Amino acid sequence: MTRQIDRRDFLKAGASLAGGGAGFSAKPLDQVRVGFIGVGERGSAIVQQFLRVKGCRLVAICDLRPERAARMQRAAEKAGQPTPEAYDRGENDYLRLCDRNDLDLVGVATPWNLHARMCVAALRAGKHAATETPPAQTVEECWQMVEMAEKSGKHCMLMENYCYFREVMCVLNMIRQGVFGEPMHIYTGYQKEAMYYSFNADGTLTFAGEGGINRMGSFYPAHFVGPSAHWLDINRGDYFDYLVSMGNFARSYNRYAKETFGPSNRYANMKFDMSDINNTLIRTKNGRTIHVIKDTISPRPYRHYYTLQATNGIYEHTEKRLHIQGRSPGEWTVQGKRQVARQWEPIAKYYPEYEHPLWRDLGNLATSSGHGGGDYMMAYRLIEALRTGVYPDVDVYDTVAWSSIVELSEI
Repeated sequence: MTRQIDRRDFLKAGASLAGGGAGFSAKPLDQVRVGFIGVGERGSAIVQQFLRVKGCRLVAICDLRPERAARMQRAAEKAGQPTPEAYDRGENDYLRLCDRNDLDLVGVATPWNLHARMCVAALRAGKHAATETPPAQTVEECWQMVEMAEKSGKHCMLMENYCYFREVMCVLNMIRQGVFGEPMHIYTGYQKEAMYYSFNADGTLTFAGEGGINRMGSFYPAHFVGPSAHWLDINRGDYFDYLVSMGNFARSYNRYAKETFGPSNRYANMKFDMSDINNTLIRTKNGRTIHVIKDTISPRPYRHYYTLQATNGIYEHTEKRLHIQGRSPGEWTVQGKRQVARQWEPIAKYYPEYEHPLWRDLGNLATSSGHGGGDYMMAYRLIEALRTGVYPDVDVYDTVAWSSIVELSEI
């Protein structure tokens, strides 16, 4: 039975998220033994990065397709590790993997609707869990993840690589050092035409395409809410309070199906009760705001967008530029009167002084990985947290706070 969700329940959830971290402790591990569920295109890319991190051993691989599991077995062997055991006996074989007594962490990169249940199964079996985005589809699933993580005392983490972009982490360092003043507002969004995520080559829908049908809300928020939440100290002094969300009409699936697969394709004329573009506005308890836009199927050039407006400056990710009050050019005095014509500066100019320590120390290793180095940095930080016993950058409370937007925006 689905738990009834109302504003009071959401605010209670927000209050509990504000105190994240209580009750979790992990003893340092000399070696992190990993089992991974789902090694398609994205899952295999993550496993490849784990294999590069010192102290990480791949023990088991689970996938419905034996050839995929075999490919990752070969990758582990190439990395100088023993051959991991394959689990490929059907949809529930991941449960056998979770029950192994020689695993510390279970990674999940399966279709969206399976992420939460697989994380819960791993936690129930006494393993740490780490999942691809989106972690959950409903607020009920969010509660299940939190409650099982607290009950087991194990971490449930989101593998959010966008939090580890070089520019994003430099801005985070500058915020923490007071350069931008107090953050006020972030405009952010997933803006690119990514129909290849939605349609297979034969004209059918992928699991991502199916996941967008009959959805008006923001159903893939974490890539942009995650870095924004870190900049705003969400769950670390501030927390999400409430949101409003609007979606427009549906045209893009029809257009794409007709142009690519012909007018007889089933999706060329199907009526979709979904939004091509969604706008969600979030207000935090401390009065900050986030505008999240989801625009991934309309015809448009690529733009991954973060704009931070703070009391002492602004950062724009698309152009990788910023302006800092009192430091950037564009202010002068004429006959005692202040003149202002503010100018942008490249964020690269600030790297020598404000490069995040992780990128200063590991940048050469990270840049060879996907997503601008975010993939390696994410894998490194996750494994390193378990090896050292340090609290993870993205914990279960972050995971569900960012994921709760999926259903709450729909409501």
